Formats: sequence, C-alpha cells, structure tokens
Amino acid sequence: MKRTLIALFITTILILSSVATVSAKSDESTEPSFRAMEKTVFIHYKVPGKPPGTPGNGPGDKDPKPQDEDGYKLFRGGIKWAKGDTPVSYLVNVGSIPNLQNPNGVNPLDEIKAAFEVWDDATSIELFDDNPRTTDIAVTSPYDANVIYWTNLGDTNIIAVTTFWWYRGKKELAAFDMEFNTQFDWGIDWDGENTIFELTNAMDIRNITTHEAGHTLVLEDLYQDQFAQMTMYGYSTEGEVKKISLEAGDIAGVQALYGN
Repeated sequence: MKRTLIALFITTILILSSVATVSAKSDESTEPSFRAMEKTVFIHYKVPGKPPGTPGNGPGDKDPKPQDEDGYKLFRGGIKWAKGDTPVSYLVNVGSIPNLQNPNGVNPLDEIKAAFEVWDDATSIELFDDNPRTTDIAVTSPYDANVIYWTNLGDTNIIAVTTFWWYRGKKELAAFDMEFNTQFDWGIDWDGENTIFELTNAMDIRNITTHEAGHTLVLEDLYQDQFAQMTMYGYSTEGEVKKISLEAGDIAGVQALYGN
C-alpha cells in the first residue's frame, strides 16, 4: 500500500511539472517578453536647468550628434509604434495634479488629450486614442502601460520625465509612462497661446504634455537657440505656452516616421 501511494505521489508531481513547463512555453510564444525590451528616459529641464555636459550648454560647446537640418532628431534614427498598436491608448491620473491653477474650470483631461491630438493632426495616421481614461496608477512600469501622472521627481530643475520601452531588434515601441514634477505648481491657460490668462507661476499642462507626447513618438530634445520656438525645444518655464502648437521641424519629424 505504501509503495502504491508513493508511486501515485511521484506520478502526480511529474504531471504537475509537465503542465507548468508547457504553460511557460505557451506564454513565451504568445506574450511579449519584457526581457527583450530596452528602456529609454527623456528628462525635460527648466530654463536654465540643462545639466553640465549637455550638448549646446554654452558658447563653444560641441554637439556630438548635430541637429537635423530640418529641425528634428529621432531617437536611434526612428523607432515606431507598430501599425497594429495604433491608435495608442493611455491613462491619466488627474487626481495627482497638485496646486492646480484653473480659474475657468477647464477639464485637465481635455488639455492632455489636446496635447496628444496636435501630433495626430500632423499625420494621416491616427496615432493616439481619442478617449483617454482616468486612473489612480502612479508608478512607472511597462506592465501598467501608458500612464501619465504627477509625482515628486526630487529635483526642482526637472519639469517632467518620459520613459518609453521598445523592443530590441524590431525598432518598435512597447509602452510609455509620463511623470510631471509636483515640486512645481501646475495650471491651465484656457485660451491656448493667447494672453487673456497668463500662468506666471505655474507650468501649463497642455504646453508640457505636448512636448512630452513628442517623446512618445521618439522625437528627441533640441537645444540650439534656433529651435527655441519649437515644441521639442528641451527647456520650458512657468507661464510658457508656445509648445502647444507644432512648428515646421516638429511636423517634419513626425511625418518622417508616419507620413503626412
């Protein structure tokens, strides 16, 4: 009897082990492997918060990667969202926005959507979902994909950080997260780039989001003075709204990847 029970026990273990192995092989063939991803981080600095050694930091500085003559620069020459992944959906943690200056009661979610849609309007491809949803997620992770939230970034020179993950060897984007620094006040200049209401002591949500959305399309920061009016210029400050609309170089960059 004892031998029979032992034999049954061993057989059961072998059967369970076989199921686990098959399941693991099945997961590898049907789910994207996070081990095959690269992580890239873009940091958006406040004027004049460019870190030492950044190309173009002062007179005589040499940029080892010269800016494109058309006014844009693509990370690794261009990594794209796969056609089957567009329009890309994203989540916004509206509840994490601190000290919001919003006297006209504009919905912050609408401002963030408008920031993404300006990139959509520059190309015939529908890049981003028209209906972003709210969330309470506040963590950067490829598992909780495409989340926008506010958090303390630990440095008053840093306005925002955009992180994206991409597949090695495929040059395809997998996910992004966007963090805004709670060490700044934030607000909504409801009339866009006009001057009826100026945010003198707060970062404009739509202005900064439009720049960060460009990073989710792998457009890099530009630092030379001739690009100062462009959305992808690497500095911003309180009250600024000029990044809300795209300039010629910004448009050329997204169209280089997705067409006009």
